[in-house]
Amino acid sequence: MPNIILKKTFKMKPSGFQVATEKSFSFHGSAVTPEIVNAINQGLASIRYTPKANKLAFGRNSQGHYYAEMNHVCQKHHEEDIIVSILDVMEILGWTFRFQYDSESSSAKVSGSSFTARELFMFHK
Repeated sequence: MPNIILKKTFKMKPSGFQVATEKSFSFHGSAVTPEIVNAINQGLASIRYTPKANKLAFGRNSQGHYYAEMNHVCQKHHEEDIIVSILDVMEILGWTFRFQYDSESSSAKVSGSSFTARELFMFHK
């Protein structure tokens, strides 16, 4: 039975006198195909994004995973719309949402502490 993981990551880390944040989604698993990602990107393109919110679209990153970053405005106004769109497309493609898993990690360093929160959405067919 094939499985796909959608990982949502939120990282906060110090950068001088500011705190840098990263918010991203990535797909994991050998069952992820360009056809699945294209269908998801089409669903995401139909979201009515507010001004200054980046339009989410998945592309391959250097590790070979399908990856997309959100800016703060996108996260603030559209994070739930994005998740619902992905869940809808996966269901249309015959994938069943199995469960969600949350995890958090942090590390303390001289330059400041970092914090990472992850949500994993598991799909199977």
